[in-house]
Amino acid sequence: MKICFFAHNEKTNENGAAISLMNIVSELVNRGIEVIIATPNRKIDPFIKNKNVKFVYIPTISMRTRLEDVSLKNKIKEFVKKNINKAYFLNGYKTIKKIDPDIIHINGIDSEVGAKIASKLDIPYVWHIRQLLEEDFGMRLHNEKEIYKLLSDANSVIAISKTVEKKFQNILNRNLSLIYNGIPLDEYVVNKDKKFGKEKNTKILLAGRFVRQKGQLEAVKAINVLVQDGIDNIKLILAGRIQDVNYYNEIKSFIKSQEIDKYITIKEHIDLKQIREEGDIGLICSKKEAFGRVTIEYMTSKMLAIGANTGGTAEIIKNKRNGLLYEEGDYYSLANQIKYAIYNKKDMQDIIKNGYIDATNNYSISSVVDNIIELYNSLIK
Repeated sequence: MKICFFAHNEKTNENGAAISLMNIVSELVNRGIEVIIATPNRKIDPFIKNKNVKFVYIPTISMRTRLEDVSLKNKIKEFVKKNINKAYFLNGYKTIKKIDPDIIHINGIDSEVGAKIASKLDIPYVWHIRQLLEEDFGMRLHNEKEIYKLLSDANSVIAISKTVEKKFQNILNRNLSLIYNGIPLDEYVVNKDKKFGKEKNTKILLAGRFVRQKGQLEAVKAINVLVQDGIDNIKLILAGRIQDVNYYNEIKSFIKSQEIDKYITIKEHIDLKQIREEGDIGLICSKKEAFGRVTIEYMTSKMLAIGANTGGTAEIIKNKRNGLLYEEGDYYSLANQIKYAIYNKKDMQDIIKNGYIDATNNYSISSVVDNIIELYNSLIK
């Protein structure tokens, strides 16, 4: 079996969608399946450690755009992008024809090029939907009608959560295959025993790129409430790439105005594995996650996951059983859940244990690939 993956277009390959693709590819290759990655940039290569993975460079232009941008300039940009992708389609068509894969697997909603190539070559194509776009990224598609038509015509569409499945079933008017995301457990599981709040300070982590949809400001405001309430034995680390500079500056300004600098550390580049191993609480403050692999990373690291009660986060976290949920958008609700955790550390031990068991049992990359291979076989037959 020969599978050609179309990677989505990103400036870096440190985001969840790209990492998930790499995890799947590595597992497939380890099982003896031939994999080629069609990458729109050359930065993905170093992140695949398996030397058996092959790469071809097929440039494409992302058709994503900011949700609020309806300017004339943006409409001109759409026209230009569509025509550039037409040229890239011809180039990619010739390359993929020579490769002759059994299946094309498109990773994320980004552009129409991979699907058009598959249709032209009459190759089955699978489309992996990893984003909600509007709700989690604040983005939409330029040529939405064309891309959604190609999605509707795909041989199979994979949704990474019930939240994604529900949204796109309505849009595409077709059934989707629900396959939850997974992670390579050996890279995240913490085997050593951890005790919640063993040290004086409670260490809290929020990992994710700095965009409004990720809710870092909500977390910062919750910390401010706790400090005002006299809970000052806390330390919040915000770790992630700065994508929205205005939002990042807004966060910095609030921290400075409230004089809570000593309780909050912001780092763009950080060893998250070490922080997770030492951390007590992991926050998911996103407006609405399509899935949220960071939640699984917290749980497998034996951290207490506290997340907003929306989207994929609410599918993973069952309140007071394997984590805690708060009312999305309400930083007082978040502060109260952090306070509850700090005041009930003994009870948190059972919740953390349940989170660890659920994550390791239900979200391994091995089980994800089992389902994907089964899907591949059904399409080839």
